[in-house]
Amino acid sequence: MTNRQHDAHFDSFSSEEASQHATVADALCTGLLSALTPNERDALSRHARLQTYAPGVALFQEGDENADAMLVLSGLVKLCRHSSQGKECVLHLVHTGKFLDAGVLFYEGGLPISAVALQPTTVLSLNRRAFLHTLENNAPLAVSLLGAMSLRQRLLITKIAGSQGRISVAGRVAAWLLHRSKMEKSATLRLGVTQEILARLMGISRESLSRELSALSSAGIIDHKRRSITLLDHDALVQRAQG
Repeated sequence: MTNRQHDAHFDSFSSEEASQHATVADALCTGLLSALTPNERDALSRHARLQTYAPGVALFQEGDENADAMLVLSGLVKLCRHSSQGKECVLHLVHTGKFLDAGVLFYEGGLPISAVALQPTTVLSLNRRAFLHTLENNAPLAVSLLGAMSLRQRLLITKIAGSQGRISVAGRVAAWLLHRSKMEKSATLRLGVTQEILARLMGISRESLSRELSALSSAGIIDHKRRSITLLDHDALVQRAQG
């Protein structure tokens, strides 16, 4: 390699490295992480790395001893669990700007869930020990993380109650739409997944979901397109979720 070729290679590598550092720095200033102090942000950046995953690839799996905290920078990830017969239960869909599952910081005896990319996905991985140390010293960040975990727990409680026959299909679909709208801060929801995955997420069959979405569309409560849903009547959805 000539000196000129060596210099060009070095410059290209330096540019890519600088771009990654900039991406990490930006990510550490967004969402829940905006509560970090400059010193905490600097410390975490030394233990952070960008990771990319192709669709279908697991970020972590049931039974793994532990995992680092992961913030989704782009793409879509499903959190799921499998029965002893191999049947998949989709617990949550994690969109851009959200942590995968803060529970990975605390689970003992192996992880109870898997995380699988549904789209080309990039995550910011934060070293588990370093992030736990930050939480111990930053109450606002810890409280914000608890708030995010409580929202997911509420969805899970709704799903469990529904599986026991206490919540109707209409109630489960309405509750999920309202939750997703609150999380995205928008009346228009970009689904990005098939109805089969959405149905598993709600604990109902694909046919039941399709019928309910058609009923909501016919009633003028939502506008349902192939990969998006727009909420048109918020109050009507609240009534169905509570009914």
